[in-house]
Amino acid sequence: MPVNGPPQQDIQGCSLAMFNNRCIPLLEAGQNHVDIDPAGYYRGLNLVLTGKDSATGIQYSIEPTRDRFTREREISVVRDYDSLISFTHWIPIARDIYIFPLSNPMDTLTSNVHLKVPMKIHEDRPEVSVFPHRVPNICLGIVNVRTKLRMFFPALYEENNANPSVELTLEQKTAIYEDGLLPTLRVLNPETVTNWPTSYASALIRAKKQNNQYQYGTRPFPEAMVPGLEYDLLRFLAEKHAWARDIVFMTQVQGVKEANQHPPESQEEALEAIFVLMNDLDPRLREEEHCWVDVGLELSEPGFSYQWRTDSHSEIIQHFTCLTAAQASSYVNRPSRQYFRDISAGLLHVSGFRGTFALRDEDPVYIQAYTTDKALIQQLDAGRHGLTMSGRKLLDGCPPEYMQKICELYFDAKENHNCAARLELRLPVKYATTRALRIPEELIWNSILPFERKDWWQWRLVRLMGLSRTLSLQNQAGGQLRGGPDALALTAGIHWMTNGLHSRPDDGSAARDVMCTVLPLTADYRNDALHIQPNAANIQHGDSLPFSEFGAYFFRDIVWPPTADIPRMRRGPVMRNSTFKYVFGMDYQELQRKYRPPAFIPRAMVPHTRVRTQKKFSKRHRMEDPAPAPIFEDLDIDMGRAQQDAGEDLPWEERADYPLDIEEEQECPVLLTKHWNQFCSDLLQKCGNLRNRPLEASHCRLSMEERLHVTDEVYKDINLAMVFNRVQWKKVTGLEWKEAFDLFFPPLKAPIKIQSQNYPGMKYWDDWHNMKTRMQPEDIHVIRNKYWSLFKLLHWVPKPHTDRLWQYQPHEDFRTFPPNYRAQAPQVIVSPASHAPRWEPERVPGAASDVEEESEEEEAEPEVDRREWVNGIAPIPDRILLREEEEESGSDGDI
Repeated sequence: MPVNGPPQQDIQGCSLAMFNNRCIPLLEAGQNHVDIDPAGYYRGLNLVLTGKDSATGIQYSIEPTRDRFTREREISVVRDYDSLISFTHWIPIARDIYIFPLSNPMDTLTSNVHLKVPMKIHEDRPEVSVFPHRVPNICLGIVNVRTKLRMFFPALYEENNANPSVELTLEQKTAIYEDGLLPTLRVLNPETVTNWPTSYASALIRAKKQNNQYQYGTRPFPEAMVPGLEYDLLRFLAEKHAWARDIVFMTQVQGVKEANQHPPESQEEALEAIFVLMNDLDPRLREEEHCWVDVGLELSEPGFSYQWRTDSHSEIIQHFTCLTAAQASSYVNRPSRQYFRDISAGLLHVSGFRGTFALRDEDPVYIQAYTTDKALIQQLDAGRHGLTMSGRKLLDGCPPEYMQKICELYFDAKENHNCAARLELRLPVKYATTRALRIPEELIWNSILPFERKDWWQWRLVRLMGLSRTLSLQNQAGGQLRGGPDALALTAGIHWMTNGLHSRPDDGSAARDVMCTVLPLTADYRNDALHIQPNAANIQHGDSLPFSEFGAYFFRDIVWPPTADIPRMRRGPVMRNSTFKYVFGMDYQELQRKYRPPAFIPRAMVPHTRVRTQKKFSKRHRMEDPAPAPIFEDLDIDMGRAQQDAGEDLPWEERADYPLDIEEEQECPVLLTKHWNQFCSDLLQKCGNLRNRPLEASHCRLSMEERLHVTDEVYKDINLAMVFNRVQWKKVTGLEWKEAFDLFFPPLKAPIKIQSQNYPGMKYWDDWHNMKTRMQPEDIHVIRNKYWSLFKLLHWVPKPHTDRLWQYQPHEDFRTFPPNYRAQAPQVIVSPASHAPRWEPERVPGAASDVEEESEEEEAEPEVDRREWVNGIAPIPDRILLREEEEESGSDGDI
């Protein structure tokens, strides 16, 4: 029977092994690519991806709980301490410390540690409990490869910033080294100072390698002097810098569970193990209030893969906290930022969880249930734990190399890798030896699913083979249909599902859009299998939401050959344009051009947000008669007079190069104001576009007409989204800020350099050269000092270079906006007197939509920008994809 016309479905429940055994013969029949029966081949792929057997009409429903405990077993239970985290006002290290002269930004705490710590944010107010990963910090040193010591600066905490930067600025790092560490060393250990760089700048020079990367070495500091280090370092810093008050030290011991495993139930063994864990730390730390230990309980059995049951989460939480059964059930069933369910291998009834708590002192502040199969793919990359592939890599290869390697990994694991179920509880150190000593046998039976090792890994193999072969069919077909919205939706679904086989499935707004596109939909909000929990506003709209009622992530109907030459989703919802960009790194139009290259780009396709680069001489500032800037009002300087040629036969732009006093006499304050305005305008007139990307918006979002009206107020707004569509930025020192000014306004007798780009084509630059030529040196000195005073009031300017004004290549010293952007963007520098810049495109007037409103007769779609539409089809509304009660995926890593 044709794969695209199944009979009325018959739902049959099955175990993991039963489903594997049904799929494997169909997949093996097409493995040798010889005498393949096309209908049978597509039948097998359809069964794997949708759970439907097109030949029999059976819809399989996966029931993992069929593998529950049914007999007595030899279960191994091991207790251990995996890590320790403490926050103190003193350094609790009882060993030599290896201090970083130059700290590695990778060691800055940016990941959520799932607890709040009191810190003195305001000097004249009580302490406030904050998440440490939102407080600026720096790694001071290490004790060994597993133990780090960090310093936190509560005075730098940005209370009202939703996305604060916690990396210290270059100026602050310099102060810590030169005003804190070096003076401390001169007092405590003067004999070793000669082994340290004389300044932070020299440390940077010494550490920079030929590939422009840095080598982050350490210097030993003796154990006996650690008490003096904490006292003198804090004292020297606080004396010179207000932001260095009330510093908090974080000590972190990480990933040491194998070193202190011990039998459960024995408090004596637990106490001995805690001594091993804290061997390098001061014993007084065991009495500190803000010190936590991750207590682990690991359950395993040879030849089996232990997995957590989804329906056991509330029972586990009830047992290890003071919550009642009703409270624990409510905790796991309501939308919350405190509880996260981690679906395992796409099976809805199999999942671990992460939960944070604020209960009694003896209760855990964080509980995590997971399995050790992640050891095969554990890797922290771009904020996510586990191997992940980009959607762009799926567009080439039959199958892509990544999927082949994961298949090989699963084949090996099927024979060699058992999985243990692991429970970790973050307990105060004073209760680490008395709480969570054991896990009751009844709780084990109710919360663990013991799959045979072969069955567990074969499930993943079967799914991955079905996904990779479907993708190979798409890539082999290629052509125009490959770039269709339904074929690309299937590819996006394969990307989401493949990454979800061995990592927590992505649930950010783009991933929800993919789910709404490739999974079955329902308007029944009481369905237990919903993947997006609706709020009241959703129910009023009657939106259809994605769900999986057959125990696993199964796609909705797929269209296979011969109905279509390329596998694709049956027409339904269409992904929004930004989701194509998120998944594939290209929007829908770019993907279309990839699979159907045009002969040329029609000018009508070039967006109006792309401004033609001003490569010729810059245009004259449009403010003809500005009020003189207050700083120039008292100046009475002879501006000199240049040669004149006011012939009407000359183009206007050529005449604009000559003094305006041909027509009317203008005072010095007005002329200097106009020159300063011209400088502000010229900088942005010369800002260019993405190279070889004619359909992308310009780097600068201002139109050329807007750039001709720019004043220095533009450079005083730290929301860089007001000016740029994309940008690189770096906060600089006072010296670097002055060097930038010297490049913009070279002093008298500055050495003449080889002609560079941009500068000779700017009117302000030419005027400045003429002013230095015809005016008295003392007058130029006065004017330049005035300009310097104005320049110091700016918050940002382009990063000037000696050979050109604008540089666009990505550079490791710069951060980017938008935060996840990594390609070409103009470089700007931020004044040392300014706060860190922000990125708030929602505040840009008119940025929400660049198209005219539809006529009243047409049906409006108020929630979605028209730019998100694909092929004239409105995408999934924002109200479904973004929910206030849930965090965006990837916003915080976990520790």
